[in-house]
This record gives sequence, structure tokens and C-alpha cells, in this order.
Amino acid sequence: MARRRLFTPGPTEVPWQVREKMSRPLIHHRTDEYRKIQGETIEGLQWLMRTKNPVLLLTCSGTGAMEASLVNLTRPGDQVLVTVVGKFSNRWKEIAEAYGLDVVAVEARWGDPVSPRDVAAALDANPDVKIVFTTHAETSTGVLQDVKTMTQLAHKHGALIVVDAITSLCAEEVETDAWGLDVVIGGAQKGVMIPPGLAFLTVSDAAREGMERAGHPVYYFDLVRALKSYEQGDTPWTPGIASVVGLHESLAMLKAEGLENVKARHAANARATRAAVQALGLELLASAPANCTTPVVFGEGRADTVRKHLNDVYGLRVAGGQAQLKGKIVRIGHLGHYFEADMLMLMSAFESTLKDLGMVDSVGRGVEAMFGEYHQK
Repeated sequence: MARRRLFTPGPTEVPWQVREKMSRPLIHHRTDEYRKIQGETIEGLQWLMRTKNPVLLLTCSGTGAMEASLVNLTRPGDQVLVTVVGKFSNRWKEIAEAYGLDVVAVEARWGDPVSPRDVAAALDANPDVKIVFTTHAETSTGVLQDVKTMTQLAHKHGALIVVDAITSLCAEEVETDAWGLDVVIGGAQKGVMIPPGLAFLTVSDAAREGMERAGHPVYYFDLVRALKSYEQGDTPWTPGIASVVGLHESLAMLKAEGLENVKARHAANARATRAAVQALGLELLASAPANCTTPVVFGEGRADTVRKHLNDVYGLRVAGGQAQLKGKIVRIGHLGHYFEADMLMLMSAFESTLKDLGMVDSVGRGVEAMFGEYHQK
């Protein structure tokens, strides 16, 4: 049996250095030893997210941070705008509706980004919108959205903007302060390369003012309380200690590589994967592709056959489609600790899978195209 490896856009591979740190004896969270690690981790996240704003650590998945931001910034009945370009961006709509908000949804075909013109038109038609909730890189469709322009539109309208950057951090430009983003959300099992169970978010001054005026009942996810604890170098509840220790190590690795180099590596992996897929005569789903994942269109049923064979025979797990794309696409992940050799190995096995299943006549075109993309002069 081949050694199992993940090439999914989350969870992603966890480097051995991070696994080693997380496996050390547990320390107590109400100690100076832990507070030092947490403080350095938060400073690392501020570096990664390009902000001087507070960064709050939450022991939950990214969805928990999405819910926390929404429940702390709104009152029942508030009008909000959400952009929907896939399953995870649609989660904003589902959370907002669960809390009784008046939702204005701006939607695009799954595979396309929402046009900023459509966002502007929706804001003009709905003057009571208080917050725009959007997703930067949509994991289910591999689409990248123009968050910078959306932020300008939201602020011109007098609204705040909350950005799900869970799969864009490390892989794309995310300029929290320079773009004026009010809340930016990140998650553990993506570009920061640790196991699921930790989320984090930034809070601008305007967002904090909005939280102090909001009116939903909230307890565990009370971000005003969390901000007060943050100012004391603490957390209101027991944090995910091992996860924070792992994040501390992964951020050190990212700093050693250099943020621009990290983003360039992700961009190179994405370009090379897309080139390989097209060389094999396959269709790409995303018209505005993100660097987190490459969704490949196979048609009903064939996608799952490819995924199963790749996993069972070659030990490599890629992701499938979700919701209306279930069984129709394969999502090749290149978010996190992946380098040229990793992607060439994956593509070799991917081509071999297609050959095994009779979907291509020979192997080599994809690997050759990928190698050429990496080494073009």
C-alpha cells in the first residue's frame, strides 16, 4: 500500500516540524510560558495578514469564526449583502438567515466570481445594507474574487466588509490594512499547515465599534469579551493549546521562507497544475482561478471514479465536488506545504490513473507541461 498523502485544499499536509512540536508534553494555558507562545503567534498572524489590528484566536473551525463575526456585528433584522460563488460562500447566506437577517445575495455561476459591478448595483438598490460578507478564494470552485474593489464599494456605501480569507491566506495577496478590510478570517487546516480546530480573525476599529453596538445574544463567541482578554494577553476560554503551539511553529517556517516567496510558490504550483490539466485535454472549472486548488471537470460520476482510483492505487487523496458539483469535478489541492517535486509526483500519479481507467492513451503530457511551466525561461 502506498504511503497516504493529502492533496486536498483542506485539510492540507502538516509538516513534520509542526507535528513534532504539537506532540510535545502539554503546557498550561494560564502560564507565562503559554502566553509568550500565544503572543508570538498573534504577532506572526499580524505579519501574515498584513495588519496591526488585533487578531483573535478561536478554538473552532473556520465556520465558527464566520458565525462569530456575523453574530457580533449584526442585530436581528439587519440587512446584509453576501456574495455567492460556491458552497462555502453560500455559508454566509445560511448563517445570516439562521440569525434572522435580511439577506441580499449577489450570485454568480459556480466557477465565476461575482462582478464588482453587480455588487455596486446591489448596494445602490439596497441602501440599508450594513455589512458585506464575502469570500476571497472559494474552495469549492477554485474561484478568486476581487475583494479589494468590493471593500471600496462597501465603504463608499457606508458598510463594513467581512472577508473569509480561509483559503486565500498564504496563497494570494491579502492586505488587511492597506485595503481597509474590517474583519478577515483565517483557518488552521489551510495555508498555515496545522490540523483542523483553530480559527482566527482580525478586528478593525470600525468593526469593534460595530460589535459594541450589536444586539444578538452571544456567549462563547463574544468577541467583545475576547478583545478584552486579548488586551491582557489572554483568552476568555480554554484555547486549543496544541494547535497554537503548532501554529507558532508553522508561522516560523513561513517567516523563514518569506511571505513573497510563499505566495510565489503557491502561484507557481497553481499555474503548473492548470497547464498540466489543459495539456491532458481536460476542462478547468474556474474562469478566475485562485491559487488554492484546481477544479477539473469530468462529468457526472467519472470524477469520483478518478478520485477513488488515485487514492486506492497510488495513495494520493484529492477532493471532489460539493453540492451541485458533487461527482462532477476533481479538486487538486496545492495550498500549504507543497513544492515542485510534490506536484510533479501527484501529476504523474494523476496521469497514471487516467491511463489505468482508459481516459488517456499515454502518460507524460501532463508532467511535461507542468515541468515546462515551472522552468520556463
